[in-house]
This record gives sequence, structure tokens and C-alpha cells, in this order.
Amino acid sequence: MDTSTDIENNKNIEGNSSSETSGKLTNKKWTAYEKYFFRVFFIFFFLIIIPTDISYYKSWFTTDWSNLHIRDIGRLSGTSFNPIKVGSIHNGAADKGSLADSPASFLSIRSENAPFGLASYANLFLALGIGIVGAFIWGFFDKKRDDYTVLYYFLLTAVSYALLIKLQGLTFSKVFPTQMPELALTQLNTPFGDFTAQKLYWVQFSFVHAYEVFAGLAELAIMLFLLFRPTRAIGAALSVAMIGNITLANHAYDGGIHLAAAFFTYGAAFVLVPYLKNIWRLLVKEKDTNPAIYHYPFKKKGEKYFRIAFKSFVFLFFFVLSAYLHWDNYKHDSYKVPSNPGLANARGLYDVTEFKLNGESLPYSPLDSVRWQDVTLEKWSTLSYTVNQTFVIHGEAGRGKQFKDIDRTYESAGTGGGRRHYYYEIDSVAQTLSFKSKNKVYKDEDFTLHYERPSSERIILSGINQYKDSIYVVLDRKDKEYPLYSKRTDNEITVLP
Repeated sequence: MDTSTDIENNKNIEGNSSSETSGKLTNKKWTAYEKYFFRVFFIFFFLIIIPTDISYYKSWFTTDWSNLHIRDIGRLSGTSFNPIKVGSIHNGAADKGSLADSPASFLSIRSENAPFGLASYANLFLALGIGIVGAFIWGFFDKKRDDYTVLYYFLLTAVSYALLIKLQGLTFSKVFPTQMPELALTQLNTPFGDFTAQKLYWVQFSFVHAYEVFAGLAELAIMLFLLFRPTRAIGAALSVAMIGNITLANHAYDGGIHLAAAFFTYGAAFVLVPYLKNIWRLLVKEKDTNPAIYHYPFKKKGEKYFRIAFKSFVFLFFFVLSAYLHWDNYKHDSYKVPSNPGLANARGLYDVTEFKLNGESLPYSPLDSVRWQDVTLEKWSTLSYTVNQTFVIHGEAGRGKQFKDIDRTYESAGTGGGRRHYYYEIDSVAQTLSFKSKNKVYKDEDFTLHYERPSSERIILSGINQYKDSIYVVLDRKDKEYPLYSKRTDNEITVLP
């Protein structure tokens, strides 16, 4: 589908680049194979990038525009083509929190490896299958068409805009580092080997925010390059190279966004196709190259105004407004970090000095499947404890821009080794803590404990646990330094607040 030979020389050369040409097409016909494969990819990308869920279009009229949030920008950035619902055999393991899937579906698949594995690609295979079949039907009714040069231009433009629009959420959540927030104490107190491979990949960003910001700025550059025609090939090439690396990492480490990352790779590769012949000629054959890439001329006044208005809207909405809302979220309510305060002045790692089950004292043992081994309290309302039990790990890294603290699970997702995480609500009058599991596989594990604080360093919990057993737990805070977050000097290590 190379259109470089389809342009009349010296016709309407645009002043913005010698390599970008718009004008009258020659009478050269595309081959039958070129036309067929164009139809396949046109149908495929139409299904992938054009929302087919009517609720998406309704949301433009039901959004509270006076109180926008980054969650609204994400919702208005499009929807996925997913008529086939792929889920885990363990409800809640995908860790979507309050993010609900569309109820409409033609088929539901449950897999032990979901949301990873071959089954996760079911909708991509379906879209490609529809494209293959649809191309035959389209060709039957469109036999006289010589080429699709103009339609090809608009398809490349549509894919470019879809790439930058879908990329903005990931970009600005790195520029203002909230995608991989600072590590919680529970993560610092978790042995290295108890994290899943994907969580370890994300954790690396959590303690190197400068690199996270750098990655976000690089993605921002890709967005800007894709927005403008003279730099579109550069943006597509960078997307393949940089986000292609992210795609490989998400596949290698069972990342939760492997399908989304893959779109930035194969979509960008598709945008790059018209430039490949010229790139090969210039870089490999080392010959002078003056590519003539067809660009629709937008000669009519209405077309010109529409192009300017649409490009301006995309820039103001998905660049300027999105950047502001992500900055505001970063400053006031980071979407992966819980906001409700926990017990006052209780943050820290605690030894379980005493543990009674149904009135019987249990001595410490790392092999005990009931007795808690240690407890971590955050500055927000999360308590985690370690016990020698196996359980289904809820995957990913805390997905989505969640409203509720119980759904903000970056601290707990991808963590095994017997470490259980609970959100709690405080009743300071009755002196009780009401716990709810942050692992949605065990969402019914609710329980309430009475608490006492005989000193600033000791907490006593008592009551009926999630297994309907009576427990009595004495916690004593440990004095522990975390070198990762310590300011090192020549003579000492000063713990940062």
C-alpha cells in the first residue's frame, strides 16, 4: 500500500515538509492484494479504535463537566472492542476494583491464566477474523475501485489519533508520578521473593520517580509527534521502539496492560508502513530519498476549518486539560494511594508479641497457619499481616483510577507469601476497627475487632476474626529503618519522614 508513486510530481507541494505531498492522484491502480489487505486492516482498526458501546457516546452528555476528574478523561478516551468477556476462574483476581465491565457480551470465557494467556487475545482474533471475511464481502461490492489512497490516508490519521488519545492517561500519570506511587510500608516489609514478576517490574519505578517522569516525558513527545503530519513517522517509530519494550515487558511479566501496550506497538507499526520503503532506501541502501507521502489537501474552506477545530480540540482536551487534571490528582488525591487516614500515629511495623486463638496462646512459629507473624499499619487505613497460608493472589498492580480506598490496591496487588491486606474503618467511640479484604477474591472476609492503645508503641486487638474464631493480639512497634528511603551522608543515615 505504498502511495509514494501515486502522486503527480510538482503538484501542490506543502510548505511544511519536502517529504509531504498532497495533490492529484495518478491513474496507477493498486494490485488486488493491496486492495484486499487494505480492506482487512480498515475493518480491523475500525473495530479496534471506534467505540461500539452506546454508553460511550451517552457519557459525553452525562459527564459532570463542572467537576471533571482524570477518570472522566479516561472514560472519554474510548472503549475496547470486547464482545468476548475473558475472566479468571477466580472472581476478583483481575483486580478491577469498582471498574465494571460492560454487561453486553456475546460470549464469556473463563481461564486459569486470565487475564493473560492466549485467551486474552480472543477479541483481537475476532476483529481480525471479521476483517478477513468482511474484506471479501467489501471487495465483491467494490470491484471497480482502482485504489483506496484517500481512505488509506484517513485510516492512518485515525489510528495516529487513537494512539495519542489512548496514550495520554499513561503519559501524564508518569509525568506527575501516580502510576507507580511511592512504596507503602507493607511493600517495604515484604520479602523480595513474595512479589509476582509483574509487581517487581512496577516496583522498580516506585522508588525511582525521576525515571518514571522521564518515561512520561518520552511518551509525551510521542503524542506530540503523532499529532502533526510532518513528525508522524517519528512518533510511530518511537512508539514501536519505546512502547514496544513496554509491550514485551508486560507479556514477559504477565502485566495487566499487555493488550493496551500491544496496540501502541502494532498500531504504530501500521502508521509507519508507508514510510518503510523510503527509510530502507535512505538508511540501508544509502541513496538519496525524496519521499512523496500522500496527504489529503483539505482545499475546501469547510474542510480546513474542521481540521483546525478538530486538531485544536484534541490538543486542548487530551493534552492541556488531561495534564491539568493529572497534576491536580497528583497534588490532592493520588488515585492509587488510599486517602482515608488510619489510626493516628500508628504507622509502622509491629511484632506480634502475643496471639491467642479462642483463649489459647499460640507461640510464634513461621509455620503456623493461624498465628500472625508481623503486622504493618500505614498512615492510611490499611492493615496487613503475614501468616503461613496460601491464597489466590490478585494480579496486576492496582488497576484503574479508583474512587474508593478499598479499591486502591497498588500496595497489595501482586503480593503473596502469606501477606494479607485489609482496609479498615475506625469507630473511635466504640473503639472498633471494621476490616474488609483488599483482595476481591476474598471480598466476603469482613470482621470487626476492638482496639486498645495502652501506649504509643502498643496496640491490642481483640474480637471475632473472619473465620469466626476469637482472637487476642498484642502488637508492639519495631524501630526499623528503611535504607531505600534514607538520606545517606558521609557519617550517618538519616531516616526521611
